[in-house]
Amino acid sequence: MSVADITLSEDGLWLTAMLRPVGELAGRAIERFVDDLVDLAERANIVVVNLVAATVPSPAALARALRRPATILSAPDKALLIVGADPPLLNELRRQGGEIAAMA
Repeated sequence: MSVADITLSEDGLWLTAMLRPVGELAGRAIERFVDDLVDLAERANIVVVNLVAATVPSPAALARALRRPATILSAPDKALLIVGADPPLLNELRRQGGEIAAMA
């Protein structure tokens, strides 16, 4: 499920998108999810990923995969925000680094 809000700012169009994956994010599901996230990252200013309804059996694999969209969203007028990350994923995101804001 994704939601996109369009807001006009003083300097033009501002797009915020939210993704809320449901189920297990592992293996091919991570690849499909990140491909969708990259597509959004190329068009949106801010992408919020809500992981409350997702299970992440391999935090390292997801953190590694998120680096690609995070790079796209690292410009001054862009951001990637992960919401609902559990402690193992938060630790892995910190360990691997990158331009990702995350919170439990």
